[in-house]
Amino acid sequence: MKTVRLSEYGILPGADITAALTKLLAKHKEDTEYIFEDADYYFSPQNAIRADYRISNSDVIPARTLAILMKDMKNCTLCGNGARLWPSGHMQVFTLDHCENVTLEGFTVNWKKPLAAEGRVVARKGREVDVFVDPEVFPHRYANGNLEFDIGNDEWYAFGKCAIAFEPHSLRARRNVSDICFGNIESLGGSVYRMTLCWDVDIHAGDLLNLRHCPRIHAGIFSEKCSDITVENITFHSCGGLGCLSQFCHNMTYRGVHFLPDKSLGRLVSGGRDDGMHITCNSGTVTITDCTFHALMDDPINVHGCCVTSDEVVDERTLRCRYRHHQACGFLYWAEKGDEISFISRSSMETIGSAKAASYTLEDHMTFLLHFEDPLPNEILEKARAGDALALDNLTHTAAFVCTNNRFGSCRARGVLVSTPKPVKISDNYFESSGSAILVAGDSNHWFESGACHDVEISRNVFTDACLGSVYQFCDSVISICPVVPSPETDKPYHRNIRITDNVFDTVGVPVLYALSCGELTFANNRIFKSPSSPAEPEAEDPIRLCYCKDVAIRDNKWIGTHATTVTREEHCQGVKRDDEII
Repeated sequence: MKTVRLSEYGILPGADITAALTKLLAKHKEDTEYIFEDADYYFSPQNAIRADYRISNSDVIPARTLAILMKDMKNCTLCGNGARLWPSGHMQVFTLDHCENVTLEGFTVNWKKPLAAEGRVVARKGREVDVFVDPEVFPHRYANGNLEFDIGNDEWYAFGKCAIAFEPHSLRARRNVSDICFGNIESLGGSVYRMTLCWDVDIHAGDLLNLRHCPRIHAGIFSEKCSDITVENITFHSCGGLGCLSQFCHNMTYRGVHFLPDKSLGRLVSGGRDDGMHITCNSGTVTITDCTFHALMDDPINVHGCCVTSDEVVDERTLRCRYRHHQACGFLYWAEKGDEISFISRSSMETIGSAKAASYTLEDHMTFLLHFEDPLPNEILEKARAGDALALDNLTHTAAFVCTNNRFGSCRARGVLVSTPKPVKISDNYFESSGSAILVAGDSNHWFESGACHDVEISRNVFTDACLGSVYQFCDSVISICPVVPSPETDKPYHRNIRITDNVFDTVGVPVLYALSCGELTFANNRIFKSPSSPAEPEAEDPIRLCYCKDVAIRDNKWIGTHATTVTREEHCQGVKRDDEII
């Protein structure tokens, strides 16, 4: 492997290196280690490549602006040595396209003018909330009855009038607040703005508000059609969309990747704009370990597939299919020759067959033709003709998932979302998620983030009393097994073989487990403490609730403190066995 030191090629710290680095990476595509210095490097949209990438769960635009493009590279390492990367405006920091055995290590990513902002509540009366926004830390102006934030390159974006409230002492999302929406905003002078709440929420003087603005158009690190990629020891202090997004990749490892506000610059709860790690339609194994997430405006980790639907039969081997979510569409690689495609009844979410793909032809961002190797069974064809009844999922693009030794600090909504049939291990993590800590999802009816789970281990985690402080979508408990199944059947559970063992829960009285349409579920050897931290005792709820579940074992758990007298509530279940110790 050859060594390329950037300074020896005239790429020096303190300057805009966008164009020069792009040319250098294109010259040495294999067996190369690129060495940065422990210094500042700058990137500008004016000197960047723009390219058409169809990015999962992001806004659709004609082209993305790329700070660092690694295309068709093999056996290469970008060694940051602590380098600080400073993009400006809307930019995708790292783009990996058809790369193999590539490592990114030792960088900090930040923006001088951040892509997320915050304010401090200085007074409140009724629904009127006075908020100070520091103009030095978050450059902004008051225009057209709203706040507009400067993100650089003369780009201004209006405050979306949605916010998340954090307690000033703990920097945790405030309990029982969930999302905040504002109506009228007026300037009081001195960078103080009177905002009118759309509904009453429990926020107070001193609270910090994470203020949403900017569209979701770039990832921090975007990887597509790559294999054996390692990302380690990288800190993101700001980001304009999803943090690390990999789609249609094989074997991805994220180690020591941290999403944290830059407190040294006065940013206490503003950092990432959306999800931390978004894993869409990958294969092999995705490993996320030793990472930290705090104050993100959406879920730290989401691992899923992408369901599509079909209601048009072109011929006995061909279906016209549709993407159903406007931010997950137009993919170039949803299916390839030889991929195994499963067919799903959308009402019961039951898999009713599978077939091998022969070709995939994208017609526009929302529709494509899917041709199969053999004629499809009549049952599938009839379901496709029935009108919005048939969903399809690519089983070849599903990954095993290992999630260990991560700290899930207080962020908006859930901690980990997982929807994959391959083995899942979520162990030795620390959670203070404002919604559910873990959501075992699965959906071909709403978000279309597919994947029935068949083998999930959730063990040796700590779930603090900050978990489930507010109720977000699908957040029915600290661990929520909540697929979108319109017509569940107890004999046909969607998820199966989920084992929740040897964990510690510290709960203020909110449910610790909700399971819908799950078979072979085990909840054993856990310790559940009743926390006194809630300022007001919540209404007593059953700690465990089961709906349409089959073959459930709840045993050898210790319930410590004053819990609800009925530990488990069952609805339409079969084969539930309980043997617990309530202390």
